[in-house]
Amino acid sequence: MPSGSGTPPDVVSGSGSSAGPGTRESVRARLAWKLRSVAMSPRVPFELRCRMEYWARRRAWPTPIPTTFEQKLLWKMVHDRRPLLTTFADKVAVREYVAERIGPEVLTELYAVVEDPGTLDPTALPREFVVKPNHGSSMVWIVADWGPDTPRVAENTAVVPGNQVTTNRDSLDWDQLVATCRRWLRTDYSDGSREWAYRNIPRKILVEELLGGASGIPADYKFFVCNGVARRVEVHVDRFDDHSVCFFDRDWSQVEADIDFPITDPPPPSPATLDAMLAMAEALGQDTDFVRVDLYDLAGRIVFGELTSYPGGLSAGRYYPEATGLGEHWVLPRRYR
Repeated sequence: MPSGSGTPPDVVSGSGSSAGPGTRESVRARLAWKLRSVAMSPRVPFELRCRMEYWARRRAWPTPIPTTFEQKLLWKMVHDRRPLLTTFADKVAVREYVAERIGPEVLTELYAVVEDPGTLDPTALPREFVVKPNHGSSMVWIVADWGPDTPRVAENTAVVPGNQVTTNRDSLDWDQLVATCRRWLRTDYSDGSREWAYRNIPRKILVEELLGGASGIPADYKFFVCNGVARRVEVHVDRFDDHSVCFFDRDWSQVEADIDFPITDPPPPSPATLDAMLAMAEALGQDTDFVRVDLYDLAGRIVFGELTSYPGGLSAGRYYPEATGLGEHWVLPRRYR
């Protein structure tokens, strides 16, 4: 559903089209676009937009009987307003939560947390590091010595078109990095994603260690914890090169699912730390009905990534179809308290 931006539906290209300007179909399409744009405007209260988004996706108002994973996730996005979700989403605050439940040794090394990125001192940072805001997702700047010939590394950072950037330290434009951080801090991530958990986070910039070093980003193990039990593991490999994904159950039997990523072939072997990661994921998911726990395994060192209450967000059905079996394992509460 459009969020109030974009181009209105216009004439279908080509001469003689039945959907040209002034046709009944064209008028209806433009009217529908205008109505959606107004409905999803930031001037409309956030909670009302959430419910209208739910209706647009399900063609029904929220009910206590959703059955699929996507329906349950949308139901959670509309109903769950516990402060715990804000703690999970806050990349700074969640560190204390993780340290209390499974220990501080799983946390990345944190170099800086600032409200004003202009106060960051580049001389006080190591050669490789990661910069990100604490109040959103998919906003990250990686500074890595992966080599200027590697496609993952941008040699010229004068123009940053997106929110995910990777540069070599020698070619890093520090002023551009600071400007990008300030743009991130002005971004209300919850407004476009309809993800309430990000709405009340005090915005900050954090700088942390780069995982993986010269070998690149390590495999990412995402544990789907339903009612305190890790039911599925999603493994992402070669994220910056030949990115692929594979699904497993907790016993490491592959789950066949037609997802919106290439499937890893052959599937990766079970990590030696699987039992330990399962225990950690379940410890972190005990306080809620559902959360995805992201962990890394660096040659036996388990490192915490993040806690995600809305994996896939409004597009959850595309990334996690029913073949993954997630919907059947997740039992929603009658109400969130």
